[in-house]
Amino acid sequence: MRAARRSAILVRDFLLTIPVVAVAAPLWLLPWRAALALGAFYGRCAFVFWPVARRAGMINLRRAYGPAMDRTQARSRTLEVFGSLGRGIAEGIQFSRRFQRGGDWRRLCAPEDPELEARIVADPRPKIFVTGHLGSWEVAMATASLRAAGPGAAIARRVDNPFLNALVRRLRVTSPSRWIEKRGAAPEALRRLRLGENVAMLADENAGPRGLFVEFFGRPASTHKTPALLSALSGAPIVVGAALRRGGRFVFKLAMIEPRPPSGPHDAGAEIRRLTCETAAVLEAWIRQDPWQWRWVHWRWRHRPDGGEEAYARSDVTACFEETPPAAAWQPGGGAPAPGPDFP
Repeated sequence: MRAARRSAILVRDFLLTIPVVAVAAPLWLLPWRAALALGAFYGRCAFVFWPVARRAGMINLRRAYGPAMDRTQARSRTLEVFGSLGRGIAEGIQFSRRFQRGGDWRRLCAPEDPELEARIVADPRPKIFVTGHLGSWEVAMATASLRAAGPGAAIARRVDNPFLNALVRRLRVTSPSRWIEKRGAAPEALRRLRLGENVAMLADENAGPRGLFVEFFGRPASTHKTPALLSALSGAPIVVGAALRRGGRFVFKLAMIEPRPPSGPHDAGAEIRRLTCETAAVLEAWIRQDPWQWRWVHWRWRHRPDGGEEAYARSDVTACFEETPPAAAWQPGGGAPAPGPDFP
C-alpha cells in the first residue's frame, strides 16, 4: 500500500514538473535580454495570481514609508517588485547557462569596491557569505563562489518535488558536494568551515517564532541567526554581498563583519545578536539605496515578538491604509526599477 502511494506521488510530481519546465525553458534558451524581459513578464503575472504576496508587499511598503505611500502607489510599487523578482530568476538561469563553469563573467558583474574585494579574497580564512533577495541574488551567490575560487558550499532548501529539486540543484551548483540541505544545516556548515571551506546562504527571510528578533526598517523582524552562530563558533568572518542592477550591468557590493573573541562564558549570546544585527543593518542600508530591487512581498515581519502573526488578509490591507502612522524615517527614491543587465 505504501509503495503504491509513493508511486502515485512520484507520478504526480513528474506531471507537475512538465509545466514548470515548459515555463522555465525559454528563460534558458532565449538570448539574455529577451530572457530577462520574459522573466519580468512572469513576475507581473505572479502579481495577478499570488494575492497573498501582493497584499504582503502593499502592507510592508506602507509600514516602511508611512503616509507617503498611499494604496495606489503601494500597488504600483508592488507590481515593480514582482517584475524585479521575475528578472532575478531569469538572470540566475541565464548566468548558470553562460558562466556557471567560468567564462568572462567579470564583464557583467564588477565589484563596487575592488580594493575591499581583493582584501577579502586574499584573506586565507574560510568565510560565511550572506546575501538576501536583493537585486539578482542567484548571480550574487554564483559570483561569490567564482570570486572565492576555492572549496565551498551553499545552504539551500530542498524542493519537495524530487524532479524539480534535481533541476534546481543542476542550475545552482556544479557538484552535489557544494549543496548543504537547509534543515539541520548548522553542524555540516560548521564542519565545512573548520575544514577551511566557505559557506554561503540567503539570510533575509522570516525565521519563524524561534528566530532572533532584530530591528529591520524600524520594526522587529524574526531573523535567521545561523550566520552569526557559525561565525561565533568558527571565527570565520561574515561577508555580506549583493549584485545590484546598475547601468546595464551588475555592481557587486561587499561588506565584511568580523567576529569578536568571547570575553566570558555568557558573552556568546550577545555576540550572536551583534553579528545578526550588523548583518541585517548592512542589508537594510543597501535596500534603502535600491528599494525596488528587494523582495517586499515576502512575509518578512509575519511573526511578532509577542507570539502573534500577520495574516495579510484583505481586511488587513484596508486597516493598514486607514491607519495614520508617524511620518516615515526614510524616503526611498521614486525612480523606475533598474533595467536588466545587458549581456556583454
